[in-house]
Formats: sequence, C-alpha cells, structure tokens
Amino acid sequence: MTQLRIDLTITADSALSIGAGGSAGTIADKSIVRDGWGRPMIPGSQVKGKLRWAVEQLLRGMGQNIPVPFDPPELIEQPNLVRALFGSPQQRSPLHFADLPLALVSDAQAVELRQNLSQVRPSVSINRRRGTAEDARLLFQEITLEGMAFQSAHAIRGNLGDLQPPEQYAALLWAALKLTDRWGGAKSRGLGWAKVKMVVYLNQDKIAEETLAAALRVALTPQGGSQ
Repeated sequence: MTQLRIDLTITADSALSIGAGGSAGTIADKSIVRDGWGRPMIPGSQVKGKLRWAVEQLLRGMGQNIPVPFDPPELIEQPNLVRALFGSPQQRSPLHFADLPLALVSDAQAVELRQNLSQVRPSVSINRRRGTAEDARLLFQEITLEGMAFQSAHAIRGNLGDLQPPEQYAALLWAALKLTDRWGGAKSRGLGWAKVKMVVYLNQDKIAEETLAAALRVALTPQGGSQ
C-alpha cells in the first residue's frame, strides 16, 4: 500500500473571493470563508473540486471515456482514474483534501487582525447577454488581499491502497495543480489568479518532477487510463 502526500502553497497574484454563503459580521453582501481563528482560507472542498475537474479535462482531452454526473449510475461506477482518485456515489475517495489557511498569521494574530485581512469592494451584476450592468444591482463583495499565501503541509493525503502504479495517480494530481491557476469566484472580474507550488511524496519519498512527468505521459494514454 502506498501513502500519498502533497504539500501545497497557493499564492494569490490577484485578490481572491471564495464565498462563505453569508455576510455575518461584515457590510458585504458576500463574505469570504474563514477558519475558526478568522483567517481567510481556501477550503479543501474547493481544492478537490478544482482538481477533479482538471483531471477529467486532461483525460477527456486524450480521448479517454470519463463519465459525466448525469450519466446512468452503471456508467459512473465503472472503474477509471477519476473515480479511483476522487470517489463516486458508491465509492469513497481514498484521499483527504485539507483546508488551506492563510500562512504566516498565527491564531492570535488572526483574531486581532480579522478586519485587516480582507477588504470590501463594490461591484455590479453584469447582464451577460447585453454586456451591461444590471439595474439596481450594486453589491459589496469581501475579498482577500493580493499576495496572500494559503498553505498546508498535508494539503492532500491518503492511502492509494493497491492502485498501481501509484506514480500515475500522483502525476495526475500534480498536473491538475499545475493547470489550475484560478481559484474562487468572480474570475471574469480578474479575481482569483494564483501561483501553485507543491511537493509530492509517496511513502515519505519526495518524487521528482521528471518522474511525475514521465508517469503522466503513461496515465494519459488509453491503456494507462483503464485503471
């Protein structure tokens, strides 16, 4: 059995807007998600969703038959690389995706600096058909600051079990992270651009990028995608 671990740092080139689904405690119509100490964060659920989408696009682009959510259950549950990594309605993912809190801010600092770790920006809703602002739709949106880094030393971890070869599964996650340069919402307004740095380990051994690149080439062939 092979243990996978990926250390991850996401550094924002532009402000991020990852909504918390409410506006409690701020004047914003849409507030950002925070951890228990008030630090802005990138939820593990977003990391998992972004990477699943990127892996699916990679495999489909190479002609592999990857089911979509509205396919019949018998198709969704067929073995494939995406299901093996991210799970399905009937199979749990072997991986855990951790939240990425704001780095370099201690818990005590976060409580004190809560209001200084973000800003509220006015925005308007756009009618995409007409390309103009909607009437009476001025919004106040909370965003993080540019240059913030979000980090976890165990951002992705889990037991790959008997999945072979494990380097192919690690390579797919590595490639998906490299391809994901936008995070959060309001991307059409220039928000969410970020750089990703990662270190991949299998059984505590650091895997070189050359090894991951070679494994990726195999995983993207029809034979490699059969699981």
